[in-house]
Amino acid sequence: MSKPVVRGVIFDCDGVLVDTETLACRVLTDQLCEYGCDMDMTKTHDLFIGGTLAMVPPKMKDLFGIALPDDWLSECYQRTFVAFRNDLVPYPDLAPILDLLEARNIPMAVGSNGPHDKMDVSLGKVGIKERFGERICSAHDVENAKPHPDVYLLAAQKMGVPITDCVVVDDSQNGVRAGVASGATTIGLVDITPESYLREAGADFIAKDHKDLYTLLADWVSSS
Repeated sequence: MSKPVVRGVIFDCDGVLVDTETLACRVLTDQLCEYGCDMDMTKTHDLFIGGTLAMVPPKMKDLFGIALPDDWLSECYQRTFVAFRNDLVPYPDLAPILDLLEARNIPMAVGSNGPHDKMDVSLGKVGIKERFGERICSAHDVENAKPHPDVYLLAAQKMGVPITDCVVVDDSQNGVRAGVASGATTIGLVDITPESYLREAGADFIAKDHKDLYTLLADWVSSS
């Protein structure tokens, strides 16, 4: 595949900008086990990573016949925010990527299935929220969550860049599917989802880590 035109970059949040996936997965697993669901980290990842928490109650009903309490979601967010505030640390190799794009005057946005209050906590904790200004988009802002492309289309609109001139970076199968469906060049960033899954979801390129992502983007923006 030839080098894409890069006039804007849209990042997923969890697992791309902030190392939240393992923390959030641990919190959700512990909580579901307390409700009597036979869960472990692997099951939680396979069922829910890249999706929305709205998927959780029907899955637990189908798998275990257990109805979660009405306040389970607010409890989950409360526990997750505590974990983020206590344990969340920046990706060590992310800042050079953001610095590179800013130096080349390439706008950046966030497109996540998570809610704004979660991103406020996580992006604020690692000190990068201000880099994106008003260009932080949630699936709660659009009609359909990933794997639909809606949140990425909104992010491109907020940047004022055609989606076909954008690069999407996502670490989940649903996120990669959303990026591909949007028409953006889509990079699958390997985090806790295996590379093979991201390729099967249709990723145009694979970055094995943030250093690899930097190398890809540096090459592309140098010729844009």
